[in-house]
Amino acid sequence: MRNNDNDFSSVGETNAQDTAASDGGMTLAEQEFIAYCEANEFDYDEAGMDEDNRRDFVRIKKRFMKAIAEKRLVIDGCKIIYTVSDRSKETAGTKFTISRPNGRALLAMDGHKDTQQQTKLMNYMAALCGIPKHDIGKISSLDKKDYQLIQDVAILFLTE
Repeated sequence: MRNNDNDFSSVGETNAQDTAASDGGMTLAEQEFIAYCEANEFDYDEAGMDEDNRRDFVRIKKRFMKAIAEKRLVIDGCKIIYTVSDRSKETAGTKFTISRPNGRALLAMDGHKDTQQQTKLMNYMAALCGIPKHDIGKISSLDKKDYQLIQDVAILFLTE
């Protein structure tokens, strides 16, 4: 899950629309991320995580916050509306609604060998986005940054 090639140096910087709130100085993006975690019953208490899990969680949190700040990710209760960036040429501007997993999402990982972990994960990600298996190209053609964000959502659900 770890990937150290990401640059989140601008995450957490405040601007006119993402100013620190009165409740502990959290940015609006961080408040939205925590609200999403609470709505989906994810454990977001970093103090209770071991070092590896904390590092991975913070990476996911920063990626979420950056997408929120860039207005590409909108949290609607337990759902996310994610707008694909211009980096993904074939699907730029497409909006994916990423929902809580159901049985179909879990079944999407079946029928693949244990050595096909990426295929299993990609099918799960597509199911979270409501994309049928025959249309999985919408996920596989995403730019790495768009793919990683949807993968992060999948990982949050798979590790809950």
